[in-house]
Amino acid sequence: MKRHFFFHLLVSLGVLAAATGSASAQSIYGSIRGLITDPSSAIVANARVALINEGTRIERTATTNNTGEYVFSQVTPGTYTVAVETQGFKKVERKGVVLETQNQLTVDLQLEVGNVAESISVTTETPLIETATASQGQVIDNQKLVDLPNIGRNPFMMSKLTPNIQMVGNPAYMRMQDQSGSSQISFAGGPLDGVPITDMNNRAIIIASLEAVQEMKVQTNTYDAEIGRTGGGMFNVLLRSGANEYHGSLGGWLRNTDWEANAFFNNASGIPRTDQPNRTYYGSFGGAVWIPKVYNGKNRTFFWVALEGYRDTQGNSGQTAVPTALE
Repeated sequence: MKRHFFFHLLVSLGVLAAATGSASAQSIYGSIRGLITDPSSAIVANARVALINEGTRIERTATTNNTGEYVFSQVTPGTYTVAVETQGFKKVERKGVVLETQNQLTVDLQLEVGNVAESISVTTETPLIETATASQGQVIDNQKLVDLPNIGRNPFMMSKLTPNIQMVGNPAYMRMQDQSGSSQISFAGGPLDGVPITDMNNRAIIIASLEAVQEMKVQTNTYDAEIGRTGGGMFNVLLRSGANEYHGSLGGWLRNTDWEANAFFNNASGIPRTDQPNRTYYGSFGGAVWIPKVYNGKNRTFFWVALEGYRDTQGNSGQTAVPTALE
């Protein structure tokens, strides 16, 4: 009996892991496709196209088909270089191609006749308007998440940058445990790296640190059915990943009671300030996995870790009139 129980448990976990992997593949990845032509605008078949992540230098390759088209699907959001080379033409590179969460970009390139050893760098910017899908939404990147004021450092609260979005609840608390009653932050739903993170009360059971989020896409209309659990909107959060270079952050906020002023009516009534200090701290670090004399993960294996928390004390004071002994 125990043997059957553990067998079914392992099968269930396997199915769950497969479903999670499928959801991740459907929810955060984008695609890059395009058409390769020669100077006369004729199609170029069998050209080698490389897609290189500029942070990790991980490379994927494809070959143009008989119609001169190439496609890279299931691409992790990031900044890429698209390079094309074939016999009889100069190598062409377009750098700085930014692929955001669930975007489908079209990058067409035109080759020039010459030696393949020669290269041309194309600086034309990829159009910011996505025409491949009808999904409406806005991507809030890491720079906006980190640089803009955000009390409570809750990434979901930055969705107010998107038109037609109005956040409710107390933004001062970032933990799921703090969200109850009037301070609960509820939303239509959304995956974290492709995994749904809402509970039965429509709360986010995981609120990632700003130091761990690469970007968040807020979709309000006509998004794909593969990620839609409700009709109100979708928050699609992509976590950060390490790169070949090491990066990190360290910071915090400090609020001491002695640094604050007392309330006007408390001063008028002679009531002292209540003790309510707050200490918020956060940090992150990531890069290539490197173990001296054992393993060098450059261009192969990466990590990113983030930590965030706070210590908060809430105080309140008041004055009450009570009857005297004579009264």
